[in-house]
Amino acid sequence: MAQHADPSSAHERRVLIRASGVSKRFGITQALDDVSVEFFAGEVHALMGENGAGKSTLGKVISGLHKQDQGSVTIDGRDLKPGSIDDAFGAGVRIVHQELAQCPNLSVAENLCLHDLPRTAWGTIDRVAMRRRAAKLVHRIEPSIDVDVELGALSPGHRQICQIAASLDEEAKPGAESARVIVFDEPTSSLSIGETQRLLTIIRQLADDGLTVVYVSHRMSEIFACCDRVTVLRDGKYVATSVVADITEPDLVEQMIGRRLTTPGVKAQSPGGEAAALRGLSNGHDHAPDLSAEPLLEVRSLSSPGKISDVSLQVRPGEVLGIGGLVGSGRSELLDAIFAIDPRASGEVKVSGEPNTRSSPRDLIRAGVGYVPEDRRLQGLFFDLSVSENIVVPYMRSIAGPAGIRSMHDERKLVRSRLDEFHVKTASTASLPGELSGGNQQKLLISRWMHSDSRVLLLDEPTRGIDIGAKAEIYRLIQLAASRGDAILLVSSEMPELLALSDRILVMGEGRVRGELSGADMTQSNILTLATKEDASVLV
Repeated sequence: MAQHADPSSAHERRVLIRASGVSKRFGITQALDDVSVEFFAGEVHALMGENGAGKSTLGKVISGLHKQDQGSVTIDGRDLKPGSIDDAFGAGVRIVHQELAQCPNLSVAENLCLHDLPRTAWGTIDRVAMRRRAAKLVHRIEPSIDVDVELGALSPGHRQICQIAASLDEEAKPGAESARVIVFDEPTSSLSIGETQRLLTIIRQLADDGLTVVYVSHRMSEIFACCDRVTVLRDGKYVATSVVADITEPDLVEQMIGRRLTTPGVKAQSPGGEAAALRGLSNGHDHAPDLSAEPLLEVRSLSSPGKISDVSLQVRPGEVLGIGGLVGSGRSELLDAIFAIDPRASGEVKVSGEPNTRSSPRDLIRAGVGYVPEDRRLQGLFFDLSVSENIVVPYMRSIAGPAGIRSMHDERKLVRSRLDEFHVKTASTASLPGELSGGNQQKLLISRWMHSDSRVLLLDEPTRGIDIGAKAEIYRLIQLAASRGDAILLVSSEMPELLALSDRILVMGEGRVRGELSGADMTQSNILTLATKEDASVLV
């Protein structure tokens, strides 16, 4: 990792871009309220806050994607036209989105040159020039990427690198300034540990080369590993800007959520950037699973060609069984097979002692199984249905009135209780999920399944895209579900999270269970040792 710029000299550095008195409203929601922030040339400046705090909105105002209602954005003293992507781009402002906007069926070279394909004298595509130009862009950041391969064949980390490379293209628009400011909006949300580490190294190098990086993230460890300064927003208002080297994690969390988290115990103590904050999660709901009880979930010899092989496990009432491993190890595929989403899966799945070997997801839901998948957009939420319908869709039959007629009174009561319990911020129960922030979408999905009718919970990356305050609440709810006797199967790529919540951890690699850890053996080092033979120091 490159060394940070000297924070002691931050006050002497040149202000490149300035947001002054920026306000932005979406309907009845005040996303930004008179926010002013200065960004220095050549720094990595983090924007942090809870979901709905306004950090992504500010990043999009700076890059011209959103038009502010009041205030101004200036770069080198020149006012940017509000809501003009072209003007911001021409001034050297770029944005790298959380959701990758790419064509996976085209090559890397075609993706990087798609906006301006080079032509031969005959008007055909000059593929030699295209490959040369693409290689110049991407190999500046990652020389190992083959520009001739289909983009969809690359790992998420390499796809993210390609998107960064595209933002640095000086030929993207004739007459435009080369990139001077890059806004990164949650860039590591779908990356592995190693890919995240590589991306942070790239971001530091961009700053060392003189670019200003605006870094929007929930992940505390990334802020302390990569950023020079951090600005905190809360409820759309400016709270504070601090030099990262001069602030502690508890102080930063307190700025974000307006209170200091308490420090109860966790399942396992683990080093890591968010470990201290994660220790504020159980609030008296710690539990001990009943190891003598019959398993609520039992899996025997579960296999799926090319995905998982001969996986067996048991989860007892009140137990949180963590599933560790690197991206591609088969963790998510295991949960898909258990929930009968994978039609090629074979093996036996028992819920409360009853076999569900060839059952459908509907049968598993009736048996008391709830599933929060990794990808809320593709597998989790119905974006054409309302917030209310997204919550009640698995339970419509059970809460229907006579002759199967929907009971709107019961539905409204159920929805209101879920929204209140999980603190989902939405303008209306009739709103669509796409109108919610990413974190509120995730909480909406979790609220669907974490219900008294669910005795077994399959949770795949349940806190992805959720801020530290909401994480603490989700952790409390997970432990509360365990304390009332639910069986929980938890997949997480965040080591502190996995260690904090799990009673036992199964580590997977190449679709197989490579080992089990419990008690004092549950450490980050042991998980990585089982997951891969690579040098663990490279991956953490």
